Amino acid sequence: MKNKKILTLNFKYAGFIIFSIGVISSFGFAPFHFFPLTIFSYVFLIYFLKKIKREKKNIFLYSLLYSLGIHLGLLYWIAISFQTANSGGYYAGSLAVFILSVFLSIFLALPFYFLFKYNRSFKNISFGFLFIFIFTTFDWLKGNILWGFPWTSISSLWSFSSITLFPFSVFGVWGYSLITYSLIVSFYYFFFNLKKGIFFSLPFIFATFILPNILKVSENKIDTISVRIVQPNIKQEDKWDKKKFINNYKKLSSLITLPGYKEIDLIILPETAIDFGIDELNKNKNKNSFDLAQIKNIIIGALRIKKNDNEVNIFNSMFLIQKNNTNILYHDKLKLVPFGEFIPFSKIFKLNKLTSGQIDFSPGENPRVFELSAKINILPLICYEVIFPKLTSELNNNYNLIVNITNDDWYKNSSGPYQHFSHSKIRAVMEGRTLIRSANTGISGIINPKGIVISKLGIQKEGVIDYRLNIKNIETVYSVYREKVFYLIMLTLFMLICISFFYNKFKKDKSKSY
Repeated sequence: MKNKKILTLNFKYAGFIIFSIGVISSFGFAPFHFFPLTIFSYVFLIYFLKKIKREKKNIFLYSLLYSLGIHLGLLYWIAISFQTANSGGYYAGSLAVFILSVFLSIFLALPFYFLFKYNRSFKNISFGFLFIFIFTTFDWLKGNILWGFPWTSISSLWSFSSITLFPFSVFGVWGYSLITYSLIVSFYYFFFNLKKGIFFSLPFIFATFILPNILKVSENKIDTISVRIVQPNIKQEDKWDKKKFINNYKKLSSLITLPGYKEIDLIILPETAIDFGIDELNKNKNKNSFDLAQIKNIIIGALRIKKNDNEVNIFNSMFLIQKNNTNILYHDKLKLVPFGEFIPFSKIFKLNKLTSGQIDFSPGENPRVFELSAKINILPLICYEVIFPKLTSELNNNYNLIVNITNDDWYKNSSGPYQHFSHSKIRAVMEGRTLIRSANTGISGIINPKGIVISKLGIQKEGVIDYRLNIKNIETVYSVYREKVFYLIMLTLFMLICISFFYNKFKKDKSKSY
């Protein structure tokens, strides 16, 4: 009875402490990148759950509180979009973030629960294998089920350096998550078994420091073009305000036509840069304001409206306009933002989406490639399509430049735009392609195939980036094999778990026989 009372006293405030540690661990991601906080918070939780493993009913609760802290710390900025859109304000936004965070937290709480409920030994090597396999599996599930949201994968910790970014080019997001969980396990073992700690740290050391020297990737130069990236810094509240339409329009046209624009090979504007259908640009007034007759190539984010009988479809699209409107290519956004661009189960939940208008956006049907010239093919990505490489895998790498347009002013100067930019770096490294990013209020920039930011324009700044760009490609392992490497590693790990299980069972049975 006395021991039970002491245990209750010691863990009286444990829930709050665990939740707080979860929040602190979120600082390991962009824009802070204090990654040791995340790594060691996991290690702390392993030891904590080991200590209370007899209280199995509390394991899931503590794990959920920890995970909730991480996800609230990572995703709080979504609530700002509700305030920006004047759609329920911070109250509705906070509720939405809380519900989303609880849902995502289940995918981190469940592996802890299964691991500590059904596993009896926490010191043998099989625990490490099991930990890595279960957590990687649930990380993958979290990023792929329903609409998919791979935003919070643990591997996104490593977006701060070209050195730590390299493994993405081989293992992808999920393979790098596996390696990250291996690193976490290594620190857990270091406290009581140096050899096992070193053993589980080897995947991270190999992937980050040894593999780059073995592969020795080379860059292939494609072509050289001059680009102008336009960042108008138009507030979201002003974007659809009819009273400010003329001023917004003048700002765009003045940035486009800054000195030297006639010599620029490609001008890029952000997502929904103009708030009217692209067909309106054919009208003389708009055509002359943008001086399209003098512009070689321009990419513009705009709406595309398609009318069929009594049905109207609206698409969030990217247009490439070439040679004085003689050739117009478009890409419709394939991956729409739930509640932002469409309402899931809208017939059940009679809610309004955050973006302007009452009609849901329609998703695009197929990924497309823009042929800019005989040498340059562009992969167009709108907003957070940049975190879904699976969307464009059927294109078989028939592109050598990625253009990502977005509008992150929904989230103001929060962590959101920085996290989004870090995912753009990850995508550039995975594909081995130069990535050009135009954001309405930032962060705009140019990222080379190694994840190095060549040039950028920060948050809430107005201006352009003019750059003479050498387009280079790297044929990465990931760009060739995609997720096959990850699946192969997971299969190998599963086999090791099976071997370890039967070996331990054999040892146990043998000891009993004596």
